[in-house]
Amino acid sequence: MSHPAQILVVDDENNIRLTLNALLSRAGYAVTMAASGEEAVERLKQQSFDLMLVDLKMPGMDGMQVVAELRNHQADTAVIVLTGHGTLETAVEGLHHGIFDYLLKTTDPAQVLERVKAGLEDRNQRLRQRELLDVVGEAVKELRGTSTPATSSPSGTPERLITVGALQLDTWHQVATLAERSLSLTPTEFRVLLCLAEHAGQMLSYAQLVRCAQGYDTSELEAGELIKPHIHHLRQKLEPDPGSPRYLLNVRGKGYILQIEEPQAHTRG
Repeated sequence: MSHPAQILVVDDENNIRLTLNALLSRAGYAVTMAASGEEAVERLKQQSFDLMLVDLKMPGMDGMQVVAELRNHQADTAVIVLTGHGTLETAVEGLHHGIFDYLLKTTDPAQVLERVKAGLEDRNQRLRQRELLDVVGEAVKELRGTSTPATSSPSGTPERLITVGALQLDTWHQVATLAERSLSLTPTEFRVLLCLAEHAGQMLSYAQLVRCAQGYDTSELEAGELIKPHIHHLRQKLEPDPGSPRYLLNVRGKGYILQIEEPQAHTRG
């Protein structure tokens, strides 16, 4: 059974929040509410969301500032901006932040649900396309004989298995297991995890991860946008609670650390 889509509703007007909460909850979505931009940012640090509905004009941190902060944490979240009146300036600004749609607060509830559904479908399609491109890219590398080689031990022989606590990576077959549970990873996700495993306990910056996993150099800002979606998906597959990561730890604004404890030994009493 699939989990309901996680939606964050951000609006300083209580009646708008409650109305959207009731509407979306009845439609089967899991809804989290925030009464201000500042509260929304705290929610974003604690949990991943599939879609965010955010008021454009709020006291303090406004809707566009919330969206900009969202992109620092969750690059793939679909965004619908709620506004009392749309302007060309905000629409253009929204293009830079990948806004899916704008809705007037007076929009019919049925249309709100329709746009939310469309936003979620657009997000899922983008994720599927990215995974497909990863697979195709890896296949092209293999055909050209340029696929990422297995890591080598100091003696120069290929080292097949890398173990970090309960995590084990088979570099020959690109298979990952956690506590003997197989993880279904894309080729890029496997390479990102392998890079972190090779430097377990050490922070790797966004640019270091892109260089290690993708083989090219880029700015930290661009690297962050490239690597964060993969970290998000890895957490969904690796973490007991993706909203409160235990293994893939974030060093805010800098990079990530892989930290996995040894499997607990069972003793007889």
